[in-house]
Amino acid sequence: MPPAVDVDALRRELEAGIEGEVRFDDVSRALYSTDASVYQIRPRGVVVARSRDDLVRVVHASRRHGCSITMRGGGTSQAGQAIGAGLVVDTSKYLNRLIEVNVAERWARVEPGIVLDDLNVALAGHGLRFAPDISTASRATVGGMMANNSAGARSVLYGKTIDHVLEQHVLLSDGAIAW
Repeated sequence: MPPAVDVDALRRELEAGIEGEVRFDDVSRALYSTDASVYQIRPRGVVVARSRDDLVRVVHASRRHGCSITMRGGGTSQAGQAIGAGLVVDTSKYLNRLIEVNVAERWARVEPGIVLDDLNVALAGHGLRFAPDISTASRATVGGMMANNSAGARSVLYGKTIDHVLEQHVLLSDGAIAW
């Protein structure tokens, strides 16, 4: 059983401090209680982050209130990684942009919520693609792929996600950002 969390205080702090969506209603909690796996875990609440600052504020608020966080992109995990009993933080709605493409050096900078197929459509015009070949490419986000080191059926030929990631900006549990 997770430790006691003052859910109302957490909700109030999040609503006052972030630009994104703060959802503690029963319908949202039910929608985010499952992913593509057979598991079901009802979260205490859901945040749909709108910015990097939102993510930092969510980490600080969750830490102060002793509430765990589960990051979520497309929810395509088949092993339950996108669900949790604490706060589920969704990056797929707003943090889903292709920021930059460097064709000469063959790399792209993206936000974690970008869907793999959308990224590859944008890269195709440059003769590029993000190589991991996963069955859920029409829904899976690159952030989720990085968190799980997604591979796919052709990973022996094209490699896993880790083989194609040059760098990451990562938000740590204390709210610090590492590169």
